[in-house]
Amino acid sequence: MEERQQTLKQSLTIQGEALHTGKMVTMTLIPQPEDTGIRFCRSDLPGKPVLPARPEHVVDTYRCTTIGNNTWQIKTIEHLMAALHGLGVDNLLVEVEGEELPMGDGSAWFFARAILEAGLVEQEKSRRKWKITTPVWVENGNSPRSYLLALPGDQLHISYVFTSNNSSVGNQFYQLRVTPETFQEELASARTIAFTYEIEALRRQGLALGGNLDVAVVVGEEGYLNDLRYPDEIARHKILDILGDLYLLGPVTGKIIGIGSGHKMDLELVLRLKENLR
Repeated sequence: MEERQQTLKQSLTIQGEALHTGKMVTMTLIPQPEDTGIRFCRSDLPGKPVLPARPEHVVDTYRCTTIGNNTWQIKTIEHLMAALHGLGVDNLLVEVEGEELPMGDGSAWFFARAILEAGLVEQEKSRRKWKITTPVWVENGNSPRSYLLALPGDQLHISYVFTSNNSSVGNQFYQLRVTPETFQEELASARTIAFTYEIEALRRQGLALGGNLDVAVVVGEEGYLNDLRYPDEIARHKILDILGDLYLLGPVTGKIIGIGSGHKMDLELVLRLKENLR
């Protein structure tokens, strides 16, 4: 059955604290016509500048995915992008009064719930999907080695291997076929991870200023410092990040396999896929 493009039935506004800057942020999601795609706007700047959510507009991948140019940026777009990809939202303007999206509970469910409450509407034109037809991969040869591989497939299937020297966390594996249903039930509420030894270092760099035990899976030397939503929540959130970063291309079909990878490798894979899929 042919899938049609979707947008929101109505605009919605979300407010919350930003993960890295710690500032309160207001974000408004505005329905858009067919073939518009996802676009981000800094509504607090003169002229309200806009950029499409495309891989060539990513300016930083350290600890989050940042879109922008040499005059402005918006940080931490990956969880919203995962919600849009998982729910099948094709056309949307994201207006942000600040340089980072609100973090909500550190997962994509914060955004997905608001989008589902506002409602989605089908549009006339069919959804165009990128189809992976040949294997494409990236790897990081440093220790520990990490890999991200894209294989042909008729549906979107993502699997991830998380490795850790922390005996309480260990290694985790998760996989799923991404549909709006599996996204909501198995992926959307998986939170980001934070190791205690990293947090102070990040804060010295002006990052993670808004985090707390409710918005992340926090891991100390002795193990988890808070309750998990899933026993393999870290691996699930890594899949969520891949889903969000992959949406810089738009809807995709294929099999994605990640081993120890992160945002930097996500972008590298997306750029290579763009070359092959063109």
